[in-house]
Amino acid sequence: MRRHLRYLGALALAAVAAGALGVATAQPVRELVIAQGIDHEGWDIHDHNTTAVEAIHVNVFDYLVFKDADGVIGPALATSWERIDDLSMRFLLREGVLWHDGESFTAEDVKFTLERVATDASLQEHNQYRQIREVEIVGPHEIIIHTHEPEPVLLSRLSRIGSSILAKHHIEAIGGWESISDHNPIGTGPFKVVEWRRDDRIIMEAFDDHWRGRPEWDRLVHRTIPEASTRVAELLTGGVHIATNIPPADKARVEGAANVRIEPWPTPRVMMFIMNTEGEGTSDLRVRTAIEYAIDSQLLIDALFDGLGAPVRGRASPGITAAPMEFYDTQLYDPERAVELLAEAGYGPGDLTIHIQGPAGRYPLDSEIIELTAVMLEAVGINTTLEILEWSAYQSRIWRQPNAVQHMALIGLGNSLGDAALTYTSIRCEDTYAMMSNWCNPEFDAIYAQALVELDGDRRAELFREVFTIVAEERVWVHLFQLENMAGVVNTIDWKPRPDEYLWMFDAKPVN
Repeated sequence: MRRHLRYLGALALAAVAAGALGVATAQPVRELVIAQGIDHEGWDIHDHNTTAVEAIHVNVFDYLVFKDADGVIGPALATSWERIDDLSMRFLLREGVLWHDGESFTAEDVKFTLERVATDASLQEHNQYRQIREVEIVGPHEIIIHTHEPEPVLLSRLSRIGSSILAKHHIEAIGGWESISDHNPIGTGPFKVVEWRRDDRIIMEAFDDHWRGRPEWDRLVHRTIPEASTRVAELLTGGVHIATNIPPADKARVEGAANVRIEPWPTPRVMMFIMNTEGEGTSDLRVRTAIEYAIDSQLLIDALFDGLGAPVRGRASPGITAAPMEFYDTQLYDPERAVELLAEAGYGPGDLTIHIQGPAGRYPLDSEIIELTAVMLEAVGINTTLEILEWSAYQSRIWRQPNAVQHMALIGLGNSLGDAALTYTSIRCEDTYAMMSNWCNPEFDAIYAQALVELDGDRRAELFREVFTIVAEERVWVHLFQLENMAGVVNTIDWKPRPDEYLWMFDAKPVN
């Protein structure tokens, strides 16, 4: 009996001691869970051009400069900069920055990272950084970036997809760039990666030594939930705290719940169809023009998105510098003219079949856009067949295989640069989307080349107006509308979506 009492006493003393040490009053883990519709593609920052992937990367890696939610560029890994001449900019780098493994960040990491994307033409982001000729190291925390030609938007390029800085020592230790997606990455961002479960989730933990300070969240989880209805259900039942791409049909249900809210999410993303200009039928400009006339973009916006969005005839939207706004909030819907154009091209009702390809789950109601477009084409006498694939399969098919676009393929492109310079670089003769469209126009390339190096703002705007006009007249892409998205957020989280669509969670705060 005495032994039993002594044992109970020991337990009581241990409990008191644990309380004194703070064990019994330990704070619960603060976890923030986000749901997106697609899985992450990997950790190679240079070999992707998907904003939803960059939305994750931005929490792990840092840029030299960083845009705030209003698009204003400020310091990040670089604390200051100055233009030396038309071809050179000097950057002073932040001292005392640590990588997630405790090693120090230096100018060597910047040179190693940026010169790779600037010189390797096989990378998806190469075309946005090939302007860089050299990163000159002046000292451990000072560099000069030299460009081949004048670069009016260099700072914006250094604050977007493909410009995160990676650790030279880490890449070399894991066997080089080809091994990057096989290992958890090392960054200087506010969160460090703990685990990636493909097609399920990425688990991150707070980086205590982040140069901005420790984030408020102990754990950040990005979940992959392709089905919009499942994302909404998880939001309403507390399985996630933030859900992207809320369909308009679920808006009232989310707004009617006591614990969650809808956050409007205006974006520069434009939905459009890539046109194969050498496809059977679509090789004829009259057919491509008829397809544009057959599509009522305003009806797509009203029927599918509850009026959120604006029809466009180019990648123009508010806030995009030098983009000609006459291509915004306009369309050429005229089904009678579409029938006339088809007849002029030799196609009567039912004579032409168009194959429409697109993803499911990448963009809000993407498969529904395809299906309603098919109805519109059939209304003017065009037969249609549909090929709708899950995003990773669609991306592999469209981007990785030659001549994969049979006639027309749905895509939605944002503008992380915030400038017209990004809008059509990818349909120049040697670039990716040009190969998908089988379109090459040397005159277009020459005008674009002038626009990219023009430092005078008015002249830049004139050149980009010519660029937009050529694309619109040639129907290389048939543009639909600017997308206005919605996010669902639980009321215990203080966070608003950014126009660039990055899920920057350092700014997210718990509401106590």
